[in-house]
Amino acid sequence: MTLKHITEDNYTSLLISLDPSPNLLGRLRLVPFVKDQISSIREQLTDNRKNDALLNVLCEVPDDIQESVMNGFILALRSSGQDHVANIFRSESDKIPMTDQHYKLLSTNRRRICQCLNPSGELVDHLISIEVFSETDRERILNKATREDKAEETVNILLRKSDCAFDKFVSALNETSQSHVSSLLTGVGNPPMSDEHREILQTNTEDLVKYTDTENGLLDRLITENVTTHEDAEQIRSVTDQNEMARKLLDILMRKSDGAFRAFIDSLNTTGQKHVAYILTREGSSRPLKEEHRRRLLSGPRDDLVHMIDAKNSDLITKLMSRGVFSAYDEQRVTNVNPDTTNNRNEMTLNLIARKSQSDFFKFISALNDTRQTHVAVKLIGADVVAKIKAVYEAGQNAGHVPNVDAELVEYMRTMFERDGDEVKRLIESLPNGITVSGVKEGCIEITFTCKSAESLRNFCDLLYDSGELKKMLNEAFCSHFEGLKSLSVVISDEQFAQCAQTFDRWIPMTCEHREALLSSDKWLVDNMTVSDDLLDKLSLCERRRQAIERAGTHKLQVNTLLDIISRQPDSAFAQFLDALKAINQHEAAAITSGDSTIVTKSEAPSFVFKTPFRRPISELPNNITFYFRYFSGMMASINFVLS
Repeated sequence: MTLKHITEDNYTSLLISLDPSPNLLGRLRLVPFVKDQISSIREQLTDNRKNDALLNVLCEVPDDIQESVMNGFILALRSSGQDHVANIFRSESDKIPMTDQHYKLLSTNRRRICQCLNPSGELVDHLISIEVFSETDRERILNKATREDKAEETVNILLRKSDCAFDKFVSALNETSQSHVSSLLTGVGNPPMSDEHREILQTNTEDLVKYTDTENGLLDRLITENVTTHEDAEQIRSVTDQNEMARKLLDILMRKSDGAFRAFIDSLNTTGQKHVAYILTREGSSRPLKEEHRRRLLSGPRDDLVHMIDAKNSDLITKLMSRGVFSAYDEQRVTNVNPDTTNNRNEMTLNLIARKSQSDFFKFISALNDTRQTHVAVKLIGADVVAKIKAVYEAGQNAGHVPNVDAELVEYMRTMFERDGDEVKRLIESLPNGITVSGVKEGCIEITFTCKSAESLRNFCDLLYDSGELKKMLNEAFCSHFEGLKSLSVVISDEQFAQCAQTFDRWIPMTCEHREALLSSDKWLVDNMTVSDDLLDKLSLCERRRQAIERAGTHKLQVNTLLDIISRQPDSAFAQFLDALKAINQHEAAAITSGDSTIVTKSEAPSFVFKTPFRRPISELPNNITFYFRYFSGMMASINFVLS
């Protein structure tokens, strides 16, 4: 048969199996008649249009040169790796174009294949190694901008390959941990993630991104369980932002098998992230951190918290680990910050806590209290007032006679307050600014209200408790939901209100002025203060903090460590430090730190002599001079100036 007849008889097959690659078109420049049309063929926008233009050229070849043109065309096809197309014109092997059955399987499943396929270098390289794809194919795929475009290009190229490429592609998918994609073509194995599970992940993406901690052993666990690959982990770790890492993980999971959904939940539970699993399953008692608490960790008072917390020279991290809040992964991330400063450790600690559960947050508050950082806890959430609730039942029954009902009531209360349910919405909205419900406890039924300030405490006492409004709203919220529950009585002792008020008075954070006075005194104190056992004995230092000071390598580091530790304590520590200095006769150090000129005698004050004309304003004096002006205000007579 002539070139024209073969082309016309196999036009449809040639149109979809011929690959008008640069390699083929380049070789066709050596074929008579065809070479003159290559430029116009290249200008076509799609592969099918290029093929249509090329086939039309073949049909127009003059009769006297058809044999030579066909020979040249066949040679170009074989040289560019298209033997299956060349065999249409002259059969020399068993390679044939993609069969209708395989072509249809790829075409009808294209959307799902492209949705799940990871057209990574690993897959493409494997296809090259088994001679399905060429280096040119690899370049075409990997040059695409997005994963979706890469997947589309992979399928497009595959559809134009020989029929044996189909089985090799299935094998390559299985070899590169994508058997769920091959199941779309074979019907064998675990299918891709179901639309239901994909929707759950997509619907909850915002919360999952906020709370999922990929580096808390989760990625390692997913690799161990063959849910993700090392290549997936590298892609996730290519970004440093925790939210983006979580987002990349979710994107990868949605392209995995349906079994990956359950495996992801199991891995969350195994790595201490049951609160994240709850987002997906709505099962279990662990809940994500409330948004109001998360905001305070990440914004609002965060800058103050960073300068108040001591995560370096205290037992805070150890306490968090012993309570199960921090894992070994968390500890490493905190202690390996670079540079290793207290503030950097604090930043990392706050970031990690913000991804934890609500119960972990309260364990964090407990750890702060146990490491003498109650002032930080007060700054973060305030102080607690515990209300004791007594349930009164019909026919004279009371809480002591119906423990099962009380247990149900406690759990119901806890659930409603944690979820801000409709039943307690009016109560929550009626709470004065700065008041939140932070817990419900079993036993005699206790509800803990947290007051953020002394003012909110007064409002809670006057506007809600003393007025009887709190009792009324609690009865409206819960009594109608339990048969036989007549009323709830509410008792908050005067001692509870007094303790809360005392907490605000006692645990006032270090003021900005006092912190600045401490930290800006360091240069002078290095030369004029002795860090002795007598001094440390008079300060409220735990063993860990004292050891940090004593083990500092130089005197300068001892002074800096001491000042940093004190600056992170309650404001009362400032006066205690001054008193300690005075008690061991380090009056100069006390004077410089406090700015109290009455402590230093005239003969003790530093003297400076300026031998050049003095016309500059104070703000332009050298740093060491402005330093003494600040701390010796009112002592101008003790600083000598020679004005020439």
